[in-house]
Amino acid sequence: MIIDFSATNFRSFLDEQTISMNVEGGRSRHLTNYATIENERLAILRSAAILGANASGKSNVLMAISALRWIVVSSGGRKDGQSIPTYEPFRLSETSKKSPVVFEVEFVVSSGLRYRYYVSFLKERIIEEKLFSLSRRSRALVFERGAEDTWETLKFGGTYKGGSRRFSFFPNASYLSRAGNDASAPEFVREIYNYFRDFNYIPAGNRLMSSKALSRDSTMKAVSDLICLADTGVAKVTMEENEKAGDLRLPEGMPEDIKEAILEQNSMTAKFWVKTQSGELVSFESEDMSDGTVRLLEVLPVILKAFSRGSVLMMDEMDAHFHTDLVDLVLKLFHDEEINAKNAQLIFTTHDTNVLNSESLRRDQIWFASKLDGSSSLRSLDEYDKRLVRPDSPFETFYRDGRLGGLPRVSYAKVKNTILRALDGFKNLERNSVDA
Repeated sequence: MIIDFSATNFRSFLDEQTISMNVEGGRSRHLTNYATIENERLAILRSAAILGANASGKSNVLMAISALRWIVVSSGGRKDGQSIPTYEPFRLSETSKKSPVVFEVEFVVSSGLRYRYYVSFLKERIIEEKLFSLSRRSRALVFERGAEDTWETLKFGGTYKGGSRRFSFFPNASYLSRAGNDASAPEFVREIYNYFRDFNYIPAGNRLMSSKALSRDSTMKAVSDLICLADTGVAKVTMEENEKAGDLRLPEGMPEDIKEAILEQNSMTAKFWVKTQSGELVSFESEDMSDGTVRLLEVLPVILKAFSRGSVLMMDEMDAHFHTDLVDLVLKLFHDEEINAKNAQLIFTTHDTNVLNSESLRRDQIWFASKLDGSSSLRSLDEYDKRLVRPDSPFETFYRDGRLGGLPRVSYAKVKNTILRALDGFKNLERNSVDA
């Protein structure tokens, strides 16, 4: 579970911005919305919602966490001299464009051990990398790497025990990525690596069909049943071999891992079966079904995987994937201690103000993104004056009234004048074409 995550100089985040999943007070409210660790000394939220206007930076929170995942999981395989694709500094400042991107995260792995990881990097090299193990109030160094360090001069703390510790890597790779993917590394390093590998990010609008996940009978049966229960009008869903998959032609030179992913995604096709008035079943292709029904088929396996592994799921524009009632249902599932027994987390962005419900979410689960002079900032509802925003306040009403920020600042008068000028332009074009 993520306890807190910070990003500095990444995309629209110029200054350090932090999203915290740590419950600092009010534990008596919505008891199942959080899990406790270390003999209940710490409480960690199972979900968090991020709202804000378009281009406010909501999605960049999820992209930053996803970028951190790439550093930990994939950078270890970089060749010498290759750039780091997740280096996306704030571009509206001459200083920041050449400064490091910085990520820092505190997290708990499935074994219950707690760590804090810090990484700072430029386009072609990692500047600094640190890992600390945390136990109650003490902090112990696991490893540390400075700007001048190489794989041979990396420093290790006394908590680094078992297995190999020295692995060769280039400056553009993280030590954690290189060591975590090596069988000779200590078990705790590989556990951290696998923790980040299990992160899932669902971008807005992307197709996610995973034939591999849906090829398992148990998963397919559960997904089919859930789609039927969602009042979609579907009686069952099946996956069949795609007869047209052999006609797929991919460009030469495409990386093999991308080829494999595309071929795997297109190897099977979904069939949605609907009952006729006489009770017979008729099959429909994905393109014949509503977008919401198809999205359910794509997203449900990812949600089930999160529950089975206790992993972090990030979903951009969750309301674009689900009807508002299904958004509420998904939140209930993540807050259900029986279903979410392994403490999976859901961090999502949304424009759906229906989630601003004090009956289902705590104040510390709601975050607002805003932007000023091109720079985004994050603020939790829990940071507002608690005399004005109580745990049982009508969050949605306050938000729509503009009391909490995060709303689009749009001048209707200016929008109207712009459209009128455009319409005048169209009239002139039509007049000139007639005269010609």
